Amino acid sequence: MYADRARAVEVSPTRDADERGRGARRLLLLQTTLRLIADDGIDAVTHRAVAEAANVPLGSTTYWFKSRQEMLREALEYFARLEIETLNERLDSVLGKRLSRRQLVDEFADLLMAQLGDQRWRTVAQYALLGEAARRPELQAVCREWSEAWELALGGLFESLGSTDPRLEAQMFLAMLDGLLLGQLAAPDPDFEQALLRPALRTCFGRIGAAR
Repeated sequence: MYADRARAVEVSPTRDADERGRGARRLLLLQTTLRLIADDGIDAVTHRAVAEAANVPLGSTTYWFKSRQEMLREALEYFARLEIETLNERLDSVLGKRLSRRQLVDEFADLLMAQLGDQRWRTVAQYALLGEAARRPELQAVCREWSEAWELALGGLFESLGSTDPRLEAQMFLAMLDGLLLGQLAAPDPDFEQALLRPALRTCFGRIGAAR
């Protein structure tokens, strides 16, 4: 036991730095894959295209990803984990504050508008990957995990508002958000936030439980 522990500690600084470097290279490739999907679509993703966009040797992509399908799957897994962490952090803050319905509208409007503003490319990549999952069964498990994480987090929010079926409420809310985001991506409306997004959020939160 002690020998095993000693061996675990005996990692040279050079080896540790090399491992961190390889991990950083893989992360760069995943991030580049997502950006390429957002800018040029799923069909643009190849080992060579990702390597060129990331400014790394072609061997870097073939080392980490044996196939294009593996690259897409791991990019989706990485993106899903990142989005779930961000979601949980945001909703933990919302639940901890016990916000009014008006404040919830403000919080979610800010969240959605960011996805259509500075983070628009991430939203485009998200829906491109979800669309690809409809054709590729190997991506569906990750998408299901992603959806379930959203439903769990939002279910807690709707339960706190007095919903009698918080999971169903979360599922309907997600469907509404997806529809709103996709519609705005495809046919942008300059008055989207005030004319549609905020009224939709007010209606959704206002009908659940007793008024607060």
